[in-house]
Amino acid sequence: MSIDKWLSDEEWLEKKRNRNQTYKNLSEEEKKELELKSIKNIIGEEEDDLDEKLREDQVKEDYFLEKIVEFKEWLDSRTYLKGDKSKIEMWVSNLHRILHIHHRKANKIEEKSKEDLIHKFRRIPPDFLDDKTRIAINKKLRGQQRTNSDNYYLRKLKKVIEEKLKEFKYYKILEDILDH
Repeated sequence: MSIDKWLSDEEWLEKKRNRNQTYKNLSEEEKKELELKSIKNIIGEEEDDLDEKLREDQVKEDYFLEKIVEFKEWLDSRTYLKGDKSKIEMWVSNLHRILHIHHRKANKIEEKSKEDLIHKFRRIPPDFLDDKTRIAINKKLRGQQRTNSDNYYLRKLKKVIEEKLKEFKYYKILEDILDH
């Protein structure tokens, strides 16, 4: 079937006229809704699925790599890339968005855990640790530049904690014996 025959097809021309007439009769809000729907159709269902997955916080760690492999397979199957320029741009923008969202979520989780650690650290009585160790821990929690002295006190604290945890195991055994 040639293009001339397709363009002069009466049935197709009638459908086009009806579609244009219906579109003219729509209000501005309805037109905007239709434009949004058509944009979503152009972008495709794959992106809609992607948005749902990202919103549900069920992004697997390998999801980004899977999408890169899909893009590579799609790209390998293409023979004329110049005609697919818009699709390639869409793929790249989707991959960039996936990466950006993943980093943003990771940063939020890291910030929340850091805030929790700071809140827990504030519950420790001030006289439990010496001043220099407390200063070193504050610098570590806030991401400030630490001196060699601060690193020394942190290493010293770590050794003390390891010894106390070993002792804790023995105290736990003694507690079980006494409770039994």
